[in-house]
Amino acid sequence: MARIICFADNAAVTHAVQQGLDDREHTLHLLPASRLTNELRQAVQSFSPDLILLELSHGMDNPHLYFFLRSDYTTRNTPIIIVSPGARLAQQAEILEADGYLQRPFAAEQLLCAVSSFLTPLQALAA
Repeated sequence: MARIICFADNAAVTHAVQQGLDDREHTLHLLPASRLTNELRQAVQSFSPDLILLELSHGMDNPHLYFFLRSDYTTRNTPIIIVSPGARLAQQAEILEADGYLQRPFAAEQLLCAVSSFLTPLQALAA
């Protein structure tokens, strides 16, 4: 069972992630993406996630959250998948050195495909 954090402020993203991952044997934590607070930092550290989905959008300036996740000892090696509607998403993910990206809007199958390569090794270890 994987521990997944989804940072999103868009209701459509939150809903799609819940629909795509809730029926699986994963623990899903939904957290806001727009503000990096001390409470958010503590929550991330206590969850110790196996995978992170991070919504980036033009309406919010949250790359600081990405840099926190890459610098924090709990999450520095945790795979991060960027979720965005942006036309230059592949370039943005490459610049940030994200582990993957998912273009919005997306279907449940696309979400599962994006996360499965990161979760398969964890499922093998649990077996």
